[in-house]
Amino acid sequence: MRMTSIALALVAGSALAQGHKVVAPVSAKEMQPGYGVVQSVTPVRFAPERSAAAGGSAAKDEAARPMYRVAVRMPDGSMQYRDLDRPEFKVGDNVLLTNAGDIVPD
Repeated sequence: MRMTSIALALVAGSALAQGHKVVAPVSAKEMQPGYGVVQSVTPVRFAPERSAAAGGSAAKDEAARPMYRVAVRMPDGSMQYRDLDRPEFKVGDNVLLTNAGDIVPD
């Protein structure tokens, strides 16, 4: 348990040192489809998930991969978030959030 805490602290410290916010992935139940406008694109790193397989590389690989959290303002004023592996959108872009959780240009 202690090693997991130390590993998490090291990953979080490394991401913060690189200027990346450490976040949990957006869950599918939080995603709603619709049209909106990109409000921000923020570089992030995923917090590694705790697993029974201590020392596994999947969590490390996921945390090391650069990602971008895209915030989209919907017509009703709510915000939707999606995580992308490329910064393909910029603030002010009109986009469509799909049922599958993707973002496509509008």
